[in-house]
Amino acid sequence: MSSPAVPPTCVYRRSGIHDAALRRGYEACRRATRATGEIEYAVSLLLPPPLRIATWALYGAVRAVDDLADAVGPDGAADPGRAGRLEAWIAAFDADLRAGRGSDPVRQALIHTMLTWNLPPGFLHTLFEELRQDVHGRQFATWQEWRRYNSLINTPLVLRAGSLLLRAAGVSAEPEAIAANVPDVAVLWQTAVEAIYLTDALVDLSDDLGRGHVPLPQEALDEAGVCRTDLLARRTTPEFEYLARRLAEQARTWLDRMALPPVLHPAVGVALGAYTDLYRLRLKAAADAPAALLHRRPALPRGARLRLLLPARAKAALSWGLFPFPVQPCPPEPAPAETPDGPEEERLQAARRRPVVPPPPHPSGARPPRLPAEAMPRHVAIVMDGNGRWATARGLPRTDGHRRGVEALVDVVHGALEIGLEHLTLYAFSTENWKRPADELQTLMYEIPQVVHRLVTEKVDVRVRWAGTPSRLPADVVERLLDAERETRDHTGLTLTMCVNYGGRAEITAAAAKLAQEAVAGRVDPGSLSEHAFARCLHVPELPDVDLLVRTGGDQRTSNFLPWQATYAELLFLDTPWPAVDRRTLWDAMEQYARRTRRYGSVARIPAQASPLSGRGAPTT
Repeated sequence: MSSPAVPPTCVYRRSGIHDAALRRGYEACRRATRATGEIEYAVSLLLPPPLRIATWALYGAVRAVDDLADAVGPDGAADPGRAGRLEAWIAAFDADLRAGRGSDPVRQALIHTMLTWNLPPGFLHTLFEELRQDVHGRQFATWQEWRRYNSLINTPLVLRAGSLLLRAAGVSAEPEAIAANVPDVAVLWQTAVEAIYLTDALVDLSDDLGRGHVPLPQEALDEAGVCRTDLLARRTTPEFEYLARRLAEQARTWLDRMALPPVLHPAVGVALGAYTDLYRLRLKAAADAPAALLHRRPALPRGARLRLLLPARAKAALSWGLFPFPVQPCPPEPAPAETPDGPEEERLQAARRRPVVPPPPHPSGARPPRLPAEAMPRHVAIVMDGNGRWATARGLPRTDGHRRGVEALVDVVHGALEIGLEHLTLYAFSTENWKRPADELQTLMYEIPQVVHRLVTEKVDVRVRWAGTPSRLPADVVERLLDAERETRDHTGLTLTMCVNYGGRAEITAAAAKLAQEAVAGRVDPGSLSEHAFARCLHVPELPDVDLLVRTGGDQRTSNFLPWQATYAELLFLDTPWPAVDRRTLWDAMEQYARRTRRYGSVARIPAQASPLSGRGAPTT
């Protein structure tokens, strides 16, 4: 495969990657992709730099962990220590993901890509679970077992790569969302993934046989009269040659059914077309010499490969030039002078980090209470109610209440930072709020992006997340929320989740619909569904359970707010309207939480001792 037209260093610089350690991680993933993913690497060169390095990170990192599961010893037998090394890698990944930064170069590149493109981690945990089974050996008895494995290992990875391409094409919807709206698409995409997986099973057969693994279902062998022992001994038989040709033809037929998204950037269409054409070429190479599959991996014919890639590169370059890359996942940092690793490089890296400043103190001089670590809530959620009533009671328009509520929101965020809260979730606008008068809606659609922008420009250590749906929201509101997520993704202090156009039942319904589509497509076994599998389909899968749910304004209901996450939450209803709230109200609520006894169906722990409250609200249990 020819070298990329642009040196890797330039690709990283044009992608805004200046950190030396992060570059090493992406470079390791690039080398792994080039070494083992001939087609994937060739197609990645048709993409703009930010998207190119993201595909390297996904492919290279998955290849790294897959190699751990497939590791063999010097004698060619399975390495007995591979299970332990795989578990260590998975544990390190989970810890790195929580920290937002990898502890080795490959994981750092993977996590950087996931945070940059806001990719949920659920697909990786599914992959890890299946690889744990691979370590102990796996054989497929039927096509159904083969398809289920493919749906858990390969389909999620392909869909995540697909989401990158869709975003590059300016499409905000995920592949699963498109499939949900077009029922036949889910089946066709799954069929295309199976075509790719079946092709790889044929092409990689020699390597798999070397590990004592037959990647084809026994059902297929029996239908063709192929003996497994002949395969493992690499004995060529007419039955095997017939089977290989028949499976290659089946994969080509599946590939021909591939459905593309309805809206595509022309360059993305060029890349996907080249990808499928190269796989057809690979299938032809396998079918032309089936006996050789038992001994070596078939190479793509150089001449035919170049006849496909050279025009594709020209078309892609022209398309990206005429229609520039519409998504900038992370703003480029100033490129520093190249220096070797050491104190100077560490100093430059520290200088490049975005500075954060402490929140301003409360005007009264009040300081947060000291709560024992074991009594400290991790996640507080607040229904910010009472804005309109606060304004009406003062003879003001209801819209003034929303404007005053913005100041309360900012002060509560500052208080959450001061006390060391990890997660704060605020109910800013519900799906039912569209029934409000037009002037209120206009005010809210103005104030919400403004307050989000204000928190970002303050440079406090807040990571902003958005839970909700873009439907009916003005484009500038959606853009501001997404920009805030990208700009604060590296912050490690408070995670502030803004629920905008959010409804709890809608969130659960959408998650159920997504799982149902996966079940219909054969990617999920309905009999093995778990709470974890369901939670990965929620708006913000990594959002932890709510420990304390507070509602201001006097009403005592949760109003469709986080029904899944707040199942075990302590409830606190306050008469204080939201505009009259400040950070001291939050601290008082957290002190009340610290004095409660949480049992979760078990025996009580000894409640923490806290200082007397200032009487800002009475708890309701």
